Amino acid sequence: MKLQFILTLSLFFLNIVMASDLQVAIKAQQTQKIPLGLVFIGSKAKSTKNVLFRLEKDLQYSGQCKTLLMFKNKVVKSSDISKLFPTEINLAIFLSYEDGVYIWRLYDTLLIEMLAGGKVVAKDKHSDFIAHSLANQIWPALMGKESSFGSKIAYCKQIWKTKLNQEKPYKQIWIADFDGSNPRLFVDIPTVSFAPRWSMNKSCPLLFYSENTLSNVQLVMTNMFHKRKVMCCFDGLNMQPTFCDDGKEVVFCLSKDGSSQLYHSYVDRFSKKRRCDRLTHNDSNNFGPCFIDQDHVAFVSDFENSKPQIYILQISTSKLKKITDGSYCACPAYCVANNKLVYSKMLEGQMQLIEYDCATKSHRQLTKGPGSKEEPSWSVCGNYIVFGMNEGLSSRIAQLNLLTGKIRFLTPATDNCTYPSYSPVYDEQLGILQSF
Repeated sequence: MKLQFILTLSLFFLNIVMASDLQVAIKAQQTQKIPLGLVFIGSKAKSTKNVLFRLEKDLQYSGQCKTLLMFKNKVVKSSDISKLFPTEINLAIFLSYEDGVYIWRLYDTLLIEMLAGGKVVAKDKHSDFIAHSLANQIWPALMGKESSFGSKIAYCKQIWKTKLNQEKPYKQIWIADFDGSNPRLFVDIPTVSFAPRWSMNKSCPLLFYSENTLSNVQLVMTNMFHKRKVMCCFDGLNMQPTFCDDGKEVVFCLSKDGSSQLYHSYVDRFSKKRRCDRLTHNDSNNFGPCFIDQDHVAFVSDFENSKPQIYILQISTSKLKKITDGSYCACPAYCVANNKLVYSKMLEGQMQLIEYDCATKSHRQLTKGPGSKEEPSWSVCGNYIVFGMNEGLSSRIAQLNLLTGKIRFLTPATDNCTYPSYSPVYDEQLGILQSF
């Protein structure tokens, strides 16, 4: 039976290769917002206005830009561009809609020079998706950095249902936009579904999560069309898969032998067959893995003392390096864009977010104040961290803006939400993602 589960898991991994309150967290450096012109040329249809308003919201979301939105019926002559804006606006985006395609151009309004341009096909696409796609193209041209407008956040929401005249808790999985807007119920079955994690295959969005059963916690995979499959069902815990950047290697947690251990699924370069090897060999609990690169994984373990710490394991040599010390540490998450880890650490009775720079080996406290901040997850661009904020009986999804140091709540205080997970920016918006 164990061999069968390992074979099923290996075959699966082979296939996949194929409304907001604000809090101050850290004190950020004050920067002046960039004045930006945003001009639409053409008729003001309702669908067009929806795209423009959402695009304006995206461009202003980080706090780096301040936009001036205009609508013009006719094409603006190059010689008239500088006359459209106040003197402080030196950059402007011009958009038009032609034959089902949105076309954008970024202009220097002083030199009257086009700096960049692109287009987004609008056919059969939601206005928010069109706006996010435009923002994803415009942002690198404007700021010189990648964006995360097209990514999603998966998270858990606890609800109560009456069964046999008793109120029982269940956990659903929801999916929302990168800023928490447009929440959609995704997994709704009569059990506890938790710890969602996204795959890295950008052409095929897949979501993994763990699911309570009467005998164990099994690992489940679902695509965006709600087609689900149990991927791992050993005794005990089956959870927390993490994928390397190219999606070809996977590390996950199993407790089939008693304590929670890390396992590594990969294709052997000599035999060309997929293997599943155990990475940790101790009698304690090892959990929360995340890939740093193809040869290094960060994770949590309590094998040296009673207080879990963050370790980095070199897969090829099995060498371990402990990067934290002292009080309880958990939930590491890695960001490729800035080569940093974020993790939670117990400080004065509350879990706070700590940043670890993998290059300088230095730690920096990101949050303070009441409420425990847990299960952090990076946006692709590295500007945002979503996490669960637990305070008393309240548990909400919050987002830390590293550019401003502000925390924004993405879910209402009336909902009990945990385990947020940022997705990559997928090439295709399939299934439920098409409704955003």
